[in-house]
Amino acid sequence: MTIGTATLGRMPQAGPAAPPRVPAPPEAAIAPPPEAAIAEALGAAAWGRLSPAIRARFDEQALALGAVHHRGVMSSVRCSRLGWLFAQASRLFGTPLAPGGGRDVPVEVRVFRDRRRDGVTWERRYRFPGRPPVTVASTKCRDAEGGFLEVTAGGLGMWLDLFEANGRLCFRSRGYFVEGLGRRWALPDWMTPGETLVEHGDEPQGRFRFTMSIRHPLFGETFFQDGVFRTLEKEEG
Repeated sequence: MTIGTATLGRMPQAGPAAPPRVPAPPEAAIAPPPEAAIAEALGAAAWGRLSPAIRARFDEQALALGAVHHRGVMSSVRCSRLGWLFAQASRLFGTPLAPGGGRDVPVEVRVFRDRRRDGVTWERRYRFPGRPPVTVASTKCRDAEGGFLEVTAGGLGMWLDLFEANGRLCFRSRGYFVEGLGRRWALPDWMTPGETLVEHGDEPQGRFRFTMSIRHPLFGETFFQDGVFRTLEKEEG
C-alpha cells in the first residue's frame, strides 16, 4: 500500500521521542489579569515592572465586590484663568475638571465599575475651604478597536497612551473628542485644556501619589494637582 511515493512496510524501530522544549517566559513578563483592561493596554512587561500595590489598585477584578475608597490631601491644586473657563464649559459634559485652586485640599476618591461603558470610574470629591464640595468623575475604558479612553458621563473624552516610567503608571492624552450622533468627533488642540499627563506612584506606608498636569499648546499650564492618598479598608464617614 502506498501513499504518494512513500511505501508502507516494515518500519525500523525507533526509541521514544524526546518531549518538545518549551522556552520559559521572561521573568519580567507578568501576565495581566484576564479582565484588566489597563493591564492589557499597558502590556505584560510594563505591567510586571509596576509594584504589586499599584497592580492591585488597578485590578478591575477587585471591584467585583463593590467600590474601593481612597482618602488623601492634595498638597497643591492649581487652575489658571483659562483652565477655569475650560472647567466651567466642561460642566456641560459632567464636570471632569475641578474649577479652583488651593493648598492642602482634602479629597475623597471612589472607584467603581461602570457597566454601561464596561470600564472603571474614578470619582473625586474636593473639599476646598469655605466652598461646597466639588465632585468630578470620568471613566477609563476600551473602545471597539482596543484603544484606551477616558470619558465623562456627558461624552467628553480623551484618547490615552499608557506607559510605565520609573515604577509609575502613567496616562498621557493624545487628543480630545466629544461623542454624538453615534460617533466620536475630534476636537482641535486649541479648543481643549491641553495635553494631560497623570502619574500614579507608590509612597511609604502603603500610600500612593497622584499627580496630574495639563498644558495648553499655546498658553501653558491650565491645571496641576499633586497629592498623597491611602486606601480605606472600608468606607469611612
